[in-house]
Amino acid sequence: MTFEQIRAIVIGRMQHWAGIPADAVDYPNPLKGPFDPAGKPIWARLADVPGLSSAQEIGIGPCVRRTGIIIVQLFVPSYKGTLAITKAADTLVEHFQFYSDPAGPFECYAASASTIGDDGHGWYQVNLSIPYRAY
Repeated sequence: MTFEQIRAIVIGRMQHWAGIPADAVDYPNPLKGPFDPAGKPIWARLADVPGLSSAQEIGIGPCVRRTGIIIVQLFVPSYKGTLAITKAADTLVEHFQFYSDPAGPFECYAASASTIGDDGHGWYQVNLSIPYRAY
């Protein structure tokens, strides 16, 4: 599987998530220009961080397995509570965790959450990390 195919699966899966409004997601290098979270009660930033690749089989040709981590950063205004961000994190984990793409060999694994807290710019942040493997 190519990096472009992985990117398309990750972005497509994120676009099907209904946990927050669709216009509240900051995708990598958007065509519309910089994302502006001002006035949003909750928003998210998506990143796909490729990991190590390996060739598991050598037969007619090598079978390359790619790994990586999908990182979704969730933000709510600081000092407004954590209920919205916790509910969003739960639905996002439900949406991505153990997802397997029917169009190709792409699998997600158990998600992890990290509470960052106040980011110093008026937002309370929680990061979700979802490891994946594609081949």
